[in-house]
Amino acid sequence: MNNRRLARGAMLIALALALQAVRLVLPLPQPVSTFVIGSLVHMMLVLTWKLSGLGTALLLALLLPLTAYLQGQVLLPLLIPVIWAGNVLFVVLLQLFSANHRLALFLPPLAKAVLMGVAAWCVVNIVALPNPALRKTIMFGMSVPQLVTAFIGIWLARQVFLRIRKF
Repeated sequence: MNNRRLARGAMLIALALALQAVRLVLPLPQPVSTFVIGSLVHMMLVLTWKLSGLGTALLLALLLPLTAYLQGQVLLPLLIPVIWAGNVLFVVLLQLFSANHRLALFLPPLAKAVLMGVAAWCVVNIVALPNPALRKTIMFGMSVPQLVTAFIGIWLARQVFLRIRKF
């Protein structure tokens, strides 16, 4: 990896982590925060993959759930590997289907949401959370918002990438 690509990757990771931390300084309602920040974070995963390569995107995929846990956004430490696996699957599928724009737009978000939903269900049942509302909140957060924000993130990344290419 050359120095330019390494520096670009480091800046993209720093920007993604800063965008994820916006919820700490902007008092947005939880649903708005989830969908806005989630879309921006997915956009950064896509841009990092496109501009710095798979290795850097996989590093970002690991750092995002760790920092989300440290920020108090992930309620159970056992969900960190669930989110990491979802992010990795998302980025790898983007790479595999990059030649087919339609598949790359729909398959990675769908696969990520299904994987995270099933894995979160397993975690919630292993931990045996007594609070049904908390179980529903975790299950919802690991499924529908992942699908929606991943889809929006891919679309946003394409818009940003098109503008970057003009320069």
